[in-house]
Amino acid sequence: MKRIVKILTVILVVTYLLSIPTAAVELPIRVVVNGTKINFPDAEPFIDENSRTQVPIRFVGEALGADVSWDGNTKKVTITLNGSKVVLQIGNKNYEVNGKQNQMDTVALLKESRTFVPVRFVSEALGATVNWNANIKTVYIDMNGT
Repeated sequence: MKRIVKILTVILVVTYLLSIPTAAVELPIRVVVNGTKINFPDAEPFIDENSRTQVPIRFVGEALGADVSWDGNTKKVTITLNGSKVVLQIGNKNYEVNGKQNQMDTVALLKESRTFVPVRFVSEALGATVNWNANIKTVYIDMNGT
C-alpha cells in the first residue's frame, strides 16, 4: 500500500511540474557577417509576415564592405559592392541586380526611421552565402562562400 501511495505521489508531482507554464525566452535575431556579430544600435532585425528576416541594411551593408545610399524622393536604397549593384524600392517586390529585374516574395520596409530589407535576397545578390540557424535565431552571411 505504501508503495502505491509513493508511486501516485511521484506521478502527481511530475504531472504538476510538467503543467506549470514556463516563461519562454524570446531570443533576438542576430546577424553575423564574415564571423563578426553585427550590432544594431537603434532598430533590430525582425521576421516579417512572409517569414523573411528583415534587417536595417546600412549596418549589414557596411559590414560587408558595401556602399549604401538612400534616395528619399523615390524611396529607393542602392547597395553597391565589388561591381554589383542592388536597388530596392520601399513597398515593391521587384528589385534590380546590375540592371536586371528580379522579384522577391516580400518587400523592403521603412520602420523606426530605418530601411529594412530581406537579408537573404540582398546578400545573395551581392555574392554572399547566407545561412539561417533557427535554433539560435542567427543569420550567417559570408562573402567567402563558407
